[in-house]
Amino acid sequence: MNAPQLQVPADPLERFCSLYTALIEGRPWWQSLDMLRFCALALTTLPGEPRELAARIDATVEELREERAWYKRSSVGTLLAALLLRHGESAAEFFAEVDRAEPLFREHWRFGGNTYEALAVAVLRQQTHDQRVSTAQVARLAAIWNEMKRTHPWLTQKSDWPMCALLATSASEPSQIAARLEALYAELRARGFQRGDALQAATQVLFFHAAAPELVGARFQSLFAGFEQSGLWMGSNDYDEIALLCFAPQDAALVLTTVAAHRETISALPHRPNRQACFSLACGTALLQLAGASQQAPVLGEAQMLLAIHNILMAQAAATAAAC
Repeated sequence: MNAPQLQVPADPLERFCSLYTALIEGRPWWQSLDMLRFCALALTTLPGEPRELAARIDATVEELREERAWYKRSSVGTLLAALLLRHGESAAEFFAEVDRAEPLFREHWRFGGNTYEALAVAVLRQQTHDQRVSTAQVARLAAIWNEMKRTHPWLTQKSDWPMCALLATSASEPSQIAARLEALYAELRARGFQRGDALQAATQVLFFHAAAPELVGARFQSLFAGFEQSGLWMGSNDYDEIALLCFAPQDAALVLTTVAAHRETISALPHRPNRQACFSLACGTALLQLAGASQQAPVLGEAQMLLAIHNILMAQAAATAAAC
């Protein structure tokens, strides 16, 4: 397995728009386009001609469907295919490792996670020289998850496995990771942000920020308030985008104007995304423009991908519950 060399394009917004067009053009009217839009964002740093990448996505989707029956029912659709392309994996290689790692997860959890377990495996194998998930890796993931579970027993679920796998890249001890997460959570709560799964997800991203929790909290609040003052309706579903934008080194005013400019361009694309998706996509392309050259860019890209998949899964679960 040879992972492609991801690279930030000179104009991330232009690259995204070309991929967006290549992925969406000619799709049947009944096919959901939301995942394809976020797929375009995930592929923005992947080299290759847009139409070629679109064809590779479709081919990988077919491979996934052939490899696993549950994937046909999976609501993550093309996003898992995009993740595999970013990692340079075939569906067969990926699921072979998922199968091999499954007993390692059952040592810590009796219940399986299907999509979330597969995503955790995808993250873990990027941290090894041979792309084989080890007993020690899964044990570390479990230790981080258990520390989080002690602090937030109702919020911490199997949906946190992929981000715990990303947190495992830190050199800190699980207890230290959990302590920083809780300090960030408490800081944001003190600033009036709503407790819950969205806030916990935001702290998992902000863990990788080098600044102290008080400074990170001030940055987060400044950006959130700035978007509100610009006329956007902001809520807890925007916490993950704000967390990612905290890593942009520029001042808040420039971050706000960059996102606004990107939103204007994205909202003019064919099959225009809804307001929430347009904001999320604009934050993603703006982050690439503003912080794409930073040392943290790889982990931010991975976190962005995992959060997009997580949000789609949560939204579809909520829609199903509402329908019932």
